[in-house]
Amino acid sequence: MKYLKTLVAFSTFFLLAFCIPNHAIYGQTNNTVVSMDLKQNIQLQTGSDQIKGTIYDDNEKGAVAYTLVVKNQKDTLLKKSVILNQAFTAKLSRSLRKNDQITVSLQDKSGHAVANTKWMKQAQWQVVSKPKEKIKTNNWSNVFKNSRTAPKKYRVVQAPDTGMSYLKKPKYTAAKSKFSTLQANDRSVSPIKGYQTALLLPTVSTKLVNWQLPQGSVMHGRYLYVMYESEKRKNYGRIVRYDIQQLQALGVWQTGQADRLRSLEKRINQHRFATTNDDRLIQAIKVGPEFHMGHGQAVAYNAKDNHLWLVTLAKKSRQQRLVRIKLDTLYPSDQHKFTFRDPKNHQSFHGEQTFSMDDDGNVAIVSMISNKTKKNLAAKNIKAGDLMLYRGNVQHGKLQLHMSRTVVRNKPGYFGQFLSVNSRTDQLFYLTDGAYYAIPASKWARGALNKSDIKSGVYVSPKQATREFESQVWDQNGRSYLIVNRGAEIMHEIR
Repeated sequence: MKYLKTLVAFSTFFLLAFCIPNHAIYGQTNNTVVSMDLKQNIQLQTGSDQIKGTIYDDNEKGAVAYTLVVKNQKDTLLKKSVILNQAFTAKLSRSLRKNDQITVSLQDKSGHAVANTKWMKQAQWQVVSKPKEKIKTNNWSNVFKNSRTAPKKYRVVQAPDTGMSYLKKPKYTAAKSKFSTLQANDRSVSPIKGYQTALLLPTVSTKLVNWQLPQGSVMHGRYLYVMYESEKRKNYGRIVRYDIQQLQALGVWQTGQADRLRSLEKRINQHRFATTNDDRLIQAIKVGPEFHMGHGQAVAYNAKDNHLWLVTLAKKSRQQRLVRIKLDTLYPSDQHKFTFRDPKNHQSFHGEQTFSMDDDGNVAIVSMISNKTKKNLAAKNIKAGDLMLYRGNVQHGKLQLHMSRTVVRNKPGYFGQFLSVNSRTDQLFYLTDGAYYAIPASKWARGALNKSDIKSGVYVSPKQATREFESQVWDQNGRSYLIVNRGAEIMHEIR
C-alpha cells in the first residue's frame, strides 16, 4: 500500500507538470501576489490583435504558471496560461479598438485572482484644458521714459570677438548621435566650459503640439517650462512643463537613458497601451493649452508674483503685450498692451525678441542697432550691430524702461535667440547660435561697464556649422542649461 500511494503521488505530479507549457507547475494561492505589476511589460496596440510581454514576480524562482485574462469590459478577449518570468506572445479574439476599456488579470487554477486587476489605457500626453475665464486686458500706453536721440555720443564698449558675424546667417547642423557635447573654444573669455546632453526632447509633430519648435524656456524650482511655437498657427503656441525632479527619480535626466522620452513619443504616436513606466514618465510632462504667444522666445519668471511673464507683439505691428501666465494652468491670466516709443521723436520700436527678469524684479531688453535705426539716431559713434540695453521694472502697476547710454560692440552672432539673467552673478546672458555674451546688468545700466567685464562662450569655429541655440536657463544652484534644436534637447553645464 505504501508503494501504491507513492506511485499515485508521482503520477499526479507528472500529469500537472506536463499539462502546462515548459513543464510549469500551476500556481495556486489564496493571497494576492503584491509584488506583481501586470502593466509593467505587457504590450498592446490599437488596431492589433497581438499581445506579448513578460509577467515578473521576483519572489517566484520556479516555472510557475497562471491564467492571464484580458477583457474589454465584460467581453473576454483572451484566456491563456502564462509562465511567470518568461516571455509570451498570444492573439486576442479580435483587434483592439480606440475606445476599448481593457483590463488584465491573473488567476490561479481555481479562478481566483492572484494579482490586482489593472486597467490598460492608451498612452497619451497629459494635456491641460483651456480655462473658461477670459484673459483680462488693459493698456499701459508708452513704457519708455527717456530719449534715444538725446546723446550726441554714446559710450562704446568693445566686446570679445567671437569670430562669428552678425551679418551672415550661420550654417546649421543636426545632432548625429543620442549623446551630444559642446566645448568652448579658445575664442571664449572665461566661459562655461561646455555642455552635454541631459534629456532628448520629443521631436515628431502631431495635432496636439509641434514638438519640433522649442523656443524660450524658464527653470524654476523643480520645473522646466518650455515655450513651443506652432507651425500651423502663426504667433500661437503652448507651454510644456517638465518635472525635472520626477525625471531624475525615473533615471532619465543626465543619464545614459536620455532618449526615453523619444521612445515614449513613438509609443504614443503608434497608439500603444501604456505600461507602468509609460504612465510614470507621462506624469512628469504637462502640456498646456494653446494661446497667442508670438515667437515664444521673450519669456522670464517673475519671483515677485510667481508668474511667467511673456512679451509678444500684438496684432498691430508695433504694439506689444506683456502677458502674465499662471504656473498651474500654463495659460495667461492677464495681459497689458503697451508701446515702446521714443517720447522725443515719437519713433516706435520693439524688443519682443528678448526679455529677462532677475529675482529683484529688474526687467531687461536688449536690441541690436540696425542700419535703419542708426539713421534715426543723432549720435555719430554708433554702428550697426551694436547692442543697446533697456532696463527698468514695474512701478505703480506699470512697466517703465530706461535706456543705457552705453552700447556694446558687436553682437556675438547672427540671430539674437534669447536673453536670460543669472541672478546669483547679476549677469545678462545674450545668446546667439553657437555663442553668448555674459554682461553685468547693473554696470551696463548705469554706464560703468568695461571691456574686461564682458565674458563670452563660443562653441563653434567660424567655418563650422552650429546647432540652433534656443534658450539658456539657470537652476537654483546656478547651473546653466541650454535648449538646442536640430534635434531638440536639453543640455546641462559641464563642471
